[in-house]
Amino acid sequence: MRYFKRMFLVVIITALSCLPANSEMTIEKLFFDNSEPFHLKILKVIPEEGIIQIGEDDAKNTIIEFMDYFCGYCKKVHTELLEIANERDDTRIVFLQHPILSESSKVLANMVVAANMQNKGIEFHNALFSINGNINNEKIKQIVEELGINGAKLNIDMSKEEVKKIVGVSSFVANGTGARGTPTFFINEEFVVGYISIEKIKSLLK
Repeated sequence: MRYFKRMFLVVIITALSCLPANSEMTIEKLFFDNSEPFHLKILKVIPEEGIIQIGEDDAKNTIIEFMDYFCGYCKKVHTELLEIANERDDTRIVFLQHPILSESSKVLANMVVAANMQNKGIEFHNALFSINGNINNEKIKQIVEELGINGAKLNIDMSKEEVKKIVGVSSFVANGTGARGTPTFFINEEFVVGYISIEKIKSLLK
C-alpha cells in the first residue's frame, strides 16, 4: 500500500499540472492531510465538471467507478449501482471517465462532461447506459433532444481543450490507481478491478 501511494503521488503531481491555474488543490492538502481516507482524495483531483454523481457529498458510503460507455460490464453493473442508489440514501456513486476501448469512447466521455456543464451530466450518463443495442448518432441525438440539452452548445463545449483535459486527467488518475480496464472501483477504501456482483458491492458498504 505504501508503494501504491508513492506511485499515485507521482501520477497526481503530473495530473495537477493539467488543472487550471486557479485550482484550490495543493499537494499538501491531498497527501499530507490525513483527515480524509485516501480513496476520497481522488475526487479532489477531478474538476467539478468531470464528476458525474448520484447521492450527497457527505454520504457515509462512496462508490467510485472508472468506466467506459462501450464497456459491456460497465453497462451490466450500472443497473445494479442504480438499484443500490435507490435503496440507500447513505451511499453516493461517482462515475469517472476512463475511455480506453476506442476513439468513440473518448467522444462520448467528452460529450458527457459537456452535458454536465448544462447540469445534464447524470441524465445523459444514465441514458447512454440505457440504450438498447449499439450506440449510434441517431440514438444520441434522440437522447439530447429528450433531455432538453442545447445541442449547439454541447457540440462546441465537447470540442474545447478544457473538456478534453478534464477527461484526460480522469483517465490519467484511473491509470495511476491501477485501473487498466473497466469497470474498476473504489468501494469505500476497497479497490476492486473488474465486474463485481451487487451482493459483493453491498457487503463492502458500511
